[in-house]
Amino acid sequence: MRFKVFLFSIMAGLLSSCQTQKPLVLATYTYADNTRVANLQPLSDNYSAILGRSVETVSYPDVMSLMDGIKKGEVDIAFISSFGYLLLEPENHGMRPVAALNVGKDVKDNYKTVLLASGASGIKTLDTLKKNAHALRLMLVNQGSTSGNLVPRLFLSALDLRTPESQFKSVRYGGNHTATFEKLLRGETDLCALGSNEYFKQVQNDATIPDRTHMLWISSEIPLGPALVKESLSESEKEKITQVLLNLHQSDPNILDSIKRGWSEAQGSERFVPFAESHYDNFRNFNGNPTDLTNILKFFNPVDAGKKNP
Repeated sequence: MRFKVFLFSIMAGLLSSCQTQKPLVLATYTYADNTRVANLQPLSDNYSAILGRSVETVSYPDVMSLMDGIKKGEVDIAFISSFGYLLLEPENHGMRPVAALNVGKDVKDNYKTVLLASGASGIKTLDTLKKNAHALRLMLVNQGSTSGNLVPRLFLSALDLRTPESQFKSVRYGGNHTATFEKLLRGETDLCALGSNEYFKQVQNDATIPDRTHMLWISSEIPLGPALVKESLSESEKEKITQVLLNLHQSDPNILDSIKRGWSEAQGSERFVPFAESHYDNFRNFNGNPTDLTNILKFFNPVDAGKKNP
């Protein structure tokens, strides 16, 4: 009997050891041709040393795929977009938002949305846009994009254009910011919304662009997406993972720089700061007009988005 108990104890210890040695998965999503794995690998190596277990760096094809991986329990630490976070509702899928990159107070035009009209469309004001929406083709970036889908939909909802798919002639996605803008220039759409970084980059390369397009609106700075940590990890591990991020600007600035190089919208960031729900307060109003955030989230995630008004 004692031998059986002893054997069971050994087996339980081995099983526990195997579970402890299971690699953690640090995951993000690919944008264009950048998987961001190389950008996050130094952080994974740092976590591996601190936590005493291997950390695997994984990139999902897009935000929606990363969300699916999180829902399936495949991810322990995630770098996700703001839109992905709001759609995911982390507390319902075992993830906790712990930190987000800030944007320095003196930084201008770091991460914004621009709403553009082609010169041929004749649309030069928001009033004209509203009156003629039924005849206009709108192009957004992709479903998981914050600056190229969520923010423009929030702004349009504040203009009382709350159901673009029924109020515009058509709503399509360009795939990425560059492709979306190029399709506007080629006349394949009348309007487009995309990240300001892409627009300003294109203007630098082609001085004729301001004459061929009309900027109808530019947003304020968009808050960056949070880092998420799996709730089922031990409290000690969650605390260490969080503190590493919050201290990177002092302890490992090279790792912080590597992360920032993976996201163009992070270039004006100085450090990770603790995450708070107020991080997204400006998504609820534009220019004093309330947005339709709840229904936009329901549109893209009808099951999960109805569980909470973020």
